Amino acid sequence: MFMADSEPVLIVGAGMAGLACGRTLQDAGVPFVLFDSEEEVGGRVRTDEVDGYRLDRGFQVLLTAYPEARKFLDYGALDLKACYPGSRVWFGDRFHRVADPFRHPIDGIMSLANPIGSLLDKVRVGMMRTGLRSTKSMPDDLSTLDALSKLGFGPVMIDRFWKPFMRGVFLENELSTTVRKFEETFRLFAQGDTVLPRLGIGELPKQLAGKLPQESLALGTEITKVKAREIESVDGKRWEGRAVVLATEMDPANRLLGIEGKPGQWNAVDCLYFSLPEDKLPTSEPILHLDGTGEGPVNNLTFVSTLCDCGPSGRALASTSVIGRQETEHEELAQELLGQLRNWFGKGIEWEFVKGYRIRQAVPTTPVATVPAPVVNGIHRCGDYCGLPSIDAAMRSGRETAERIIGESKE
Repeated sequence: MFMADSEPVLIVGAGMAGLACGRTLQDAGVPFVLFDSEEEVGGRVRTDEVDGYRLDRGFQVLLTAYPEARKFLDYGALDLKACYPGSRVWFGDRFHRVADPFRHPIDGIMSLANPIGSLLDKVRVGMMRTGLRSTKSMPDDLSTLDALSKLGFGPVMIDRFWKPFMRGVFLENELSTTVRKFEETFRLFAQGDTVLPRLGIGELPKQLAGKLPQESLALGTEITKVKAREIESVDGKRWEGRAVVLATEMDPANRLLGIEGKPGQWNAVDCLYFSLPEDKLPTSEPILHLDGTGEGPVNNLTFVSTLCDCGPSGRALASTSVIGRQETEHEELAQELLGQLRNWFGKGIEWEFVKGYRIRQAVPTTPVATVPAPVVNGIHRCGDYCGLPSIDAAMRSGRETAERIIGESKE
């Protein structure tokens, strides 16, 4: 047992929120112990090694404009590679490029005449990019779909670009996500790069954990009971400290807190990985591919091997995201996807299905107006469900929780 006189903060959950909480406490000289039932840190932000491939658990990216990421992460050490600021949209039996005109003006001009929206729609995107059009005055409970209509975008631009693009962010088909999340996402995409670490998204939590003292990590320890200054593991061991932080998902936190109610709502996604010969790679460009027709199971695809070292020599890797097909087994779904891939890239490529991830709890959907209380019965809580969900929101929540505890200790 850690005695109360050493007064560590006891953090339950070693995802991005818990790690950021620990780092903030460490910087302030406050002792802590970080617990997790898993043997590895990261929570939902993980990279697995499977048959010589590095597979992220779902297609996840880091936005370099994230303010918390800039504080906590060493971008140089992560060896980041940026995605092309735009996408290739499948429509009319071919791909059409949609580019950020401020970073690729020639591509932007060339895309003005393509069928992915009208000329006026593309002017509206430019006006949003410069701040001449904005969603800031729109109410919090307005959906992204309604906000896009209010901005003046026509159904063609919404169906062929905004829906597949934002579906890949929100992981829901109807764009019912609050306009506040759309507003934040658009701003951050515009302000920085969309990147992946060379060894996969799991390097983010690994880097955070690598800067913590090893004695502060208690991985493989499942916590089943919590009080304001005490926790107990499944095998009956107890720890005492100056404060307890629940940095788990909302439902486990509620169970530990004894809060009854409806389970938290989540957006889900299936991420299926396919390998192909490297010399058959349709493009070496690290660019997002979108389905502008809405007809196939693939919502978006990225050849992630153009962004990171994720496959054995001679093999390239594609990550595909599918939304709303949770009832279909992966083997059957993979066959549907292969038909779409052959339609997109031709029949001369031998694709190999590597692995699929069915992520039922990918993005929490906490409404803006119902963000949970940060402290319940003297117990602190943090996580990306405490704000507009993202990697950055998780880190911000962890930092703010640590700062609150530090402030209380000084009173």
